[in-house]
Order: sequence, then C-alpha cells, then structure tokens
Amino acid sequence: MGVVAMFITQRSKRIGKTGFTLIELLVVIAIIGVIAGLLLPAVMQSRGSARRTLCANNLHNLGIAYQHHIGKIGRGMSAFDWRQSVLPELENKEEFLLCPDDPRQTMYDVEDFTVYIVNNRRSIPLEPGPWCWIGDSDFCQQFAEINVTNPDAYFIGFEDLRYNTPFDGIVLVEPLAEGGSKLTHVGGHPHAYRHQLKGPTGELLADPFDTGFSWTVHGVDSSYGGNSRMGRFQTDANKILLLEYLKPVANVVGSNAVGAIGYYDNVATRHDGMLNVLYVDGRVEMTTPQAVDPTDPLVHDSKWCPDIDMPALGMFY
Repeated sequence: MGVVAMFITQRSKRIGKTGFTLIELLVVIAIIGVIAGLLLPAVMQSRGSARRTLCANNLHNLGIAYQHHIGKIGRGMSAFDWRQSVLPELENKEEFLLCPDDPRQTMYDVEDFTVYIVNNRRSIPLEPGPWCWIGDSDFCQQFAEINVTNPDAYFIGFEDLRYNTPFDGIVLVEPLAEGGSKLTHVGGHPHAYRHQLKGPTGELLADPFDTGFSWTVHGVDSSYGGNSRMGRFQTDANKILLLEYLKPVANVVGSNAVGAIGYYDNVATRHDGMLNVLYVDGRVEMTTPQAVDPTDPLVHDSKWCPDIDMPALGMFY
C-alpha cells in the first residue's frame, strides 16, 4: 500500500488539481487488486488455522471433563451417553461439542426430530394417535410437577393402553429464542419406559432420555464421536477416546471392526483432509483417517481396543 500512496502523492504534486487520468486510476486499482490477491490466501489460511485450533481446544476440554467425571464416579463412562456425562463438567456449554468447521450446525430444527418410546426392544415414534397426545403447556402442567413459563411450550405424552395407566411418559418441548428447542422428560410411569431422541435421518441424539434429563436440539448434537469401548478403559492412555465423527459413537471396535462398516462414511475430515483425535491421556493430534483406521488390525489393537479386551493381534472378536 506504500507504493500506491507514493504514486498518488507524486502524481498530486505533478498535476496539482487536474486529477487522475482513467489509465492512472486503472493502474491504482490493479495494484490494489494484486496486493489484495497476495494477502487474501494468508488471511484465509489464518482463519482456517484458528478454526482447527478451536476444534482441538474443544477436544482438549472434553478430555479434561472426561477425566474429571470418571474420577468422581470411580469407573468408566458409557460411550452412548458420553455427551450427557461430560457437559455438566463444562457448565453445560454445548459449544464444546461443535467443531467450527462442521457444516451441519444448522442441519435441522425442532420440527425435524422425533421422540421415541423404547420398550420390549422396540423403538416406537411418539406421534399423535390413540396412545400419544400432543398438548399445550397448561395441560402438561396438570400432570407434571414443574413450572412451565414458556407460553409456546407443548408436551408429548405417551400412554400404554395395555395397562390403562395414563401418561407413562411426558416430554416437555420448549422452543428457544435463539432457535431449536429444549426437551425435558418431566414425568411418567415408574416402570421400564425409556425415551430416545432421533434426528431427521434416524441418528440417535439421546439415549436414554430419562425423567429429569434435558436435551437441547438446535442442529447437530456433536461434531465428535466416542470410542464405543471407552467404558472399559483402564490402563489405556494411548487409546482413542474421541475423534471428529458424524455419529456420536464410533462403533468400530471388536467384532464391529470387521470391515468397520461406515467408518469412512462417518469419519469427518474437516481440516484439509485431516481430523483431530483425542486420546485418553488428553493428547489431541491432527491426523489422517488412514492413520486411525480400525480395519487395520495393528491400528485397531494399538489405538482402539481396550487393553482389557486385547485379542490376539489381528483377531477381531
């Protein structure tokens, strides 16, 4: 830009108030364009680097929350509810679950998820019908000991007609001003009814979804997937805990590693073909999907499989 300023200054001194010719203006514009063209890639690269760093920091904080949580409960943590377990350790700040380079952050809204009742190994969608009601917050408050202040809130209620017990499950839905909704399982029959939340393509958002638990639906629920065997980690500092993944659980260990169905469909290379990986000891490394491919027996045993489950090399169980 100093060259442009000097050119303008010299030209002004030479021609006084007569102004610039068209050719001179085009030259100035061309110089500015060249300088912008040189600077733009550096700016974009800097922004990409910042997003990669933020993603790595997310995983680092999730690793700290994981260690703190298992230290409190004195045992391993289930992979299928790892998000619900670590979020309270992070003051329920859901931004730690989202990579800034994840394009799915506005993938769906409240109308796109489905609440399911799970019983007898079946998963039945809760939709209006003879055993499912959708009503306003006033009606919900008659059956749940909660204070509903959101006038736009509504509830989904489930009744098992076989036992004629009203409202075996009630899920309160509260639309949020910033988009999405907060779902709370506020009551129900004390028997073994459980609820699930699933996204628009059937992906599992929360399981189990029990009384007293809340879940905020505002796009993708997590940019990271947990090692399905994390609950069995003991002396496994060098094993993968979380990685950038399209599903909340990377179920690719043990017998599921044979062919690792869906691994390459779900591993998320958001950073120029690379992804961030969190290990049990808290390390975060950027690597290629091939370097952590569970279909490779050596990689499976050294990076994925808990030591307590270690099979003979190359044998998936």
